[in-house]
Amino acid sequence: MFTITDKAITELKNILTGPDMPEKPGIRVFAQSGGCCSNNNLGIEIADLSKTDLPGDDFNGLKVLVDDQAKDIADNATIDFYDHLENPGFKVLWQNAQQHQHNHDHGNGGCGCHN
Repeated sequence: MFTITDKAITELKNILTGPDMPEKPGIRVFAQSGGCCSNNNLGIEIADLSKTDLPGDDFNGLKVLVDDQAKDIADNATIDFYDHLENPGFKVLWQNAQQHQHNHDHGNGGCGCHN
């Protein structure tokens, strides 16, 4: 099931109340190809909800639209926010990452696509 942590919801709401945001802002989750394994990953961006009739999902007051192409991928994902000094930002965590196997080495850092 697609989820967003409370910390990520808070950070996204803060961003959406900032300057230069659409009148009716929300978040769009979409599939993007690429990465080290050329599999689909998820991306997020600010969406203008006044330009769509899609209902979206409500996460504690944060409106989120998940594109049709991203639904299967997003079903096993959680969006989180890390405020660590090194590499802060939003991260996609995969609930079933241990089920995926690779036939090639990514070194100690691992693969960003988790497939």
